[in-house]
Amino acid sequence: MASVKAWIGLVRRSLASRISLWVVICVVVILTVTAFFGNYYIVKGIKLEESVKANGILYIVGQRINTGFISIEVAVRNHVDDIKDNLHDTDALYRITQRMLDDNPAIVGSAIAFRPNYFPEKGVWFSPYSYRDGDTIRTKQLGGEDYNYNKMDWYHTPDSLKQDYWSEPYFDKGGGEMPMTTYSYPVMDEAGNLIAVITADILLDDLSKLLEIKYYEQGYACMISRDGTFISHPIKELVLRQTIFSVAEKMGLPELKEIGQEVIDGKSGMRRWKSPSYGDAYIFFVPLQHTGWSIAIVCKASEVFKDVYKTVIFLISLFGLMLVLLTCLLWRGVHRLIAPLTTFTMAADEVARGNLQAELPDIHTKDEMQQLHHSFSTMQQSLARQMEELKQVNEAKGRMEGELKAATDIQLSMLPSMPPKFTDKHIDLYASLEPAREVGGDLFDFFIRDGKLFFCVGDVSGKGVPAALVMATTLSQFRNVASYKDDLTQIITSINKTTCDGNETLMFVTFFMGVLDLKTGRLRYCNAGHNKPFVVSDTITELSAKPGLPLGIDEDAPYVVGEYDMTDGTMLFLYTDGLTEAMNVQLELFGRERLIDQLTREVGCKGQIEKMIQAVHQFVGDAPQSDDLTMLVIQYKNE
Repeated sequence: MASVKAWIGLVRRSLASRISLWVVICVVVILTVTAFFGNYYIVKGIKLEESVKANGILYIVGQRINTGFISIEVAVRNHVDDIKDNLHDTDALYRITQRMLDDNPAIVGSAIAFRPNYFPEKGVWFSPYSYRDGDTIRTKQLGGEDYNYNKMDWYHTPDSLKQDYWSEPYFDKGGGEMPMTTYSYPVMDEAGNLIAVITADILLDDLSKLLEIKYYEQGYACMISRDGTFISHPIKELVLRQTIFSVAEKMGLPELKEIGQEVIDGKSGMRRWKSPSYGDAYIFFVPLQHTGWSIAIVCKASEVFKDVYKTVIFLISLFGLMLVLLTCLLWRGVHRLIAPLTTFTMAADEVARGNLQAELPDIHTKDEMQQLHHSFSTMQQSLARQMEELKQVNEAKGRMEGELKAATDIQLSMLPSMPPKFTDKHIDLYASLEPAREVGGDLFDFFIRDGKLFFCVGDVSGKGVPAALVMATTLSQFRNVASYKDDLTQIITSINKTTCDGNETLMFVTFFMGVLDLKTGRLRYCNAGHNKPFVVSDTITELSAKPGLPLGIDEDAPYVVGEYDMTDGTMLFLYTDGLTEAMNVQLELFGRERLIDQLTREVGCKGQIEKMIQAVHQFVGDAPQSDDLTMLVIQYKNE
């Protein structure tokens, strides 16, 4: 186990080993795929060849059997006229059946079975019958109470069909006392009525001798009747006692049922199946034309493919030997080719440890190694330059971060501190600003003068330092103008003109400003393109106002002042669009509906802002903040 781990570790660390391994794997895959398809087509060809050979044998045997059947049919038909000529002499009819056996050694019995009561003086059944008893031919009258041939297949079928017929194999207890098959030919009068049925019996043992085929060392031939009964089979207990279907049912062989169906349908073919005696086996079968029976050959699959197996074993052994040889050659060749890379790697490690001036080894081979040496040398020089540049960049970045930190502190210091420094029994107030960057463009402000609360919320277009500068200017203008003017129209108009002057960057500010009389609760306000605040009382509504243009667009823009009377406990919620447009990782917005769901005047101004911030952060999750988030909440108390 330890040696295996050591070998795996060597392969992982060695480039030559990995290259050799990959080449060997590719060769194995290619040869395996080739062998697979080659084997597929070889097996397919052998199946076809064996099928042709087996069908050829079965065709020859079938022709022999058919020739014997034809000779029997001809012999029987040749005696039809003799029967008609001797109907007046019943003794002559016995001589006809005897002559049938004398002239045809293959026939073991022959009968002329007349229709019932054809000879009234002979009784209901009259059938002269001759059969072989050893070397002697004997005769007897076959019909009688104990042998009603009128019910026999060999009699009633040609009578019904009005044509000749080969019967299904049977054991004739009343006639030849042997397993046999019978050829029957109907003898008709001029009116087309049946006179008699002349028959010729053939022993099944004689047919079985024709099937003693030894084409395969382990195989056998059999004959199957029209209904699937075994006519001939090496296992004698199956003959005339079992069908191919009963054997399939007994042994649980569904594929044998399918083969049996094809056989009784008169088809020829080759099928693979699991034989109880041979295991994996093949069966070849063809029909016999005259009887509707079929003959078949069963053999082991290993015999069909024995030459293939020998070839496969030889090829696998050769493949294994060649694979070992290829692996050894690859291992040695690849190690020699990449030996310079080992020396070069040591020098590269020295560079990786920080020694950018490390001396690289000389590479004299005129290949990729030399090109790699030149590239690495160039990279070494470039790294030295970049390290020096990076050092300078980091120093500049440090200075910039310090300056941005100072800018952030300065910007936040411009905003009113929280909680507010003033106290007034008529209001509760709280505000919050979370910039998306170090410095932002949102603003809010408030102060109390002459018993009135002056407040504003704004959002500068854009982000970063430019927005922060506009924010500082706007906030300064609000404080300066609102500190001595009470008219909202004059205040916002003055701020707008200042914002428009020198606005070469075309930045603008959405701005909401209001003045709340702390004694009366009268709120006067003006909206310059900003989001409408929410009024939270018994209901939640937006503060209606006709918004004007944002600041910085048109210095002559008109602004409309609105008024609203705030009652005891009424809360005013002001915000920037960084709240409603907060976005999660699924690119969904926090939206107006979620904002309204969080509004309540029961938790106070600070509690309301903390509740809203928690809801936004929970909604956004791991998504980065995309815009400044500012809120200002004022709750009026009429005490």
